[in-house]
Amino acid sequence: MNKLLDFKTIKLSKLKISVQNIEEAKRIYHDIFKGKEYFFETNKKSPLILDCGAHVGLSVLYFKTLYPDARIIAFEPNTNSFQLLKLNVQQNDLSKVKLVNAALSNEEGTAQLHVSNETNSPWTWGDAIVKNPWQSPETTKTVKVGIVKLSKYIIQNVDLIKLDVEGSEAIVLEEIKGKLSLVDRIVMEFHGNRINKDNNLEKIVKLLEDNSFIYKIKQEGELIDLNKVKKDESYWLIIWAKKKTS
Repeated sequence: MNKLLDFKTIKLSKLKISVQNIEEAKRIYHDIFKGKEYFFETNKKSPLILDCGAHVGLSVLYFKTLYPDARIIAFEPNTNSFQLLKLNVQQNDLSKVKLVNAALSNEEGTAQLHVSNETNSPWTWGDAIVKNPWQSPETTKTVKVGIVKLSKYIIQNVDLIKLDVEGSEAIVLEEIKGKLSLVDRIVMEFHGNRINKDNNLEKIVKLLEDNSFIYKIKQEGELIDLNKVKKDESYWLIIWAKKKTS
C-alpha cells in the first residue's frame, strides 16, 4: 500500500472496507447491496464474472456475497482506487479474484485518465478516459494509465460482464463483439451526454440485439422503453442484457 494514500477503514454490514471518501462509498454500497443493481441468478457454483470498472471493490464484494466461489477478473485504472481494491480483497479474505490495474479500450497501451484533483476525500467514481461534462480544468486533472482489450480476457464462457466504464461503453462492447457468443449476461451503467457522441445508446442496443441479447433499461429508478429515455445534457442508465434462450 502506498504510504502517501490517505484512506479510512469502515464497516458496512460484515464487510471491512477501506476508502478515500466515506460518503461516496456509502452511496455505492446502497446502490449495489440495497438497490441490487448488479444482481443476477445462475445455477453455477463458480460463475465467471468480469468486473469492468471495479473502483475500490464494492462490486467485487457484492458478487462474492452472492456467489462465494465466483471467479472474478476486476479492472480498475486509477492507481489509488486500485490500491484500495487490492486491500479490500485481501482484508475480506477473498479468493479467486484477479486484479488488473488498467482501463478498457479498443487498443492496448496508455491513455489519459480524467480524475479529481482533490486531495482530501476525492470523489473517484467518475474517473474516465473520455472527456465528460462533469470534468472541468478547475476540478480535474489527467494521469497516465494503462489500457487493455477486454476481448483478451474472454477465452471461455463468461456468466456476467459488469460494465461501468464512464462513457467508454460503446467502445468496449464493439471491441468484444466477436466474443459475445461466449457471454451470458451483461449489466451496464450507460453514461450518455452531448459531448461524447461516440457513446451512442442506439448503437449499443443494436449490437446487443444483433448478438441475441434481450435487454431492459432503467432510468431514474423506473424501467422504460428505449424510445422513452430522457437524453438530457448528461444522463445515466442501467441496462441489463441476457442472452436469449432457445
